[in-house]
Amino acid sequence: MNIFVYLGLLVTCCVFALWRGGAPERLGVAILVAAIVASSFVPAAGTHRFYQMESGLLAVDSAMLVAVTLLALFAQRYWPMWLAAVNVNIVVTHLLMLDPRLMPWSYAVANAAWSYPIPVLLAAGAWRHRQRIARYGSDPAWSQPGGPDDEHELRRYQQAPA
Repeated sequence: MNIFVYLGLLVTCCVFALWRGGAPERLGVAILVAAIVASSFVPAAGTHRFYQMESGLLAVDSAMLVAVTLLALFAQRYWPMWLAAVNVNIVVTHLLMLDPRLMPWSYAVANAAWSYPIPVLLAAGAWRHRQRIARYGSDPAWSQPGGPDDEHELRRYQQAPA
């Protein structure tokens, strides 16, 4: 049952972020989908999932953390910082399994629980992007303007009334 709730949330939020979001939101969806696809190809660490540290999932989640952190560094948005913080919690959850006293069900539940905020943050980012466009007329995607279009957008954003 929970997998269907998560998949419904995931699809709804990702479609919304692709439809209404800017370049950072679309890149965030691509990172998330790539991590989900990569996770599905990772073999279980033992005969049962989450009875020991899932090093394959740790590698995928660590790669996602690096990608989201880079997105947070270059995007003119706050939501990627929150997404990076959630990913830090996911990676730490894997590392906690180094303690043999940790129960496998708590590892599995904590790993799954931290997955729920990710698509919600993407959708919230897309919603805020649309709010800024409605208010200011534009919303610069990147913190380092790269070309004439970005510079024009940045000037319009800075000249908009408060």
